[in-house]
Amino acid sequence: MAVNDVTSAGSSTSVDASKIGFSGLTSQDFMKLLIAQLQNQDPLQPTDNEQLLNQITSMQNLQSNIELESTLKALGANQQLSSAASLLGQTVTGVTDGQLEITGKVDQIFLKNKAVYLGVGGNELPLANVATIRAA
Repeated sequence: MAVNDVTSAGSSTSVDASKIGFSGLTSQDFMKLLIAQLQNQDPLQPTDNEQLLNQITSMQNLQSNIELESTLKALGANQQLSSAASLLGQTVTGVTDGQLEITGKVDQIFLKNKAVYLGVGGNELPLANVATIRAA
């Protein structure tokens, strides 16, 4: 759902409501905020250069943290896929999402809803729910 907001110039911009908070901000958003602040400052008491540099540095640090978080999530998913790949052909025991305890040989690995699953005899077993592993 898009939400329109009114800017000081009278134009409107769309904001994706699914991206709320800092995770929805980009470096362009930070620059827009900075420019709006500069345009609307009191001309008799302008923001000094040190404050401006501190704000820019804070914005860059926040953007870097957002990018780092995204990269770490991708690495975590790759690590889980790598761990799951090592289980191919192994016999595992675990509990499915439907709370069914199963034991069997891992014959496939796949992603479902951003989680790693093992295919065990036609059943879908979340990697996080594996209780025991035995060599084939």
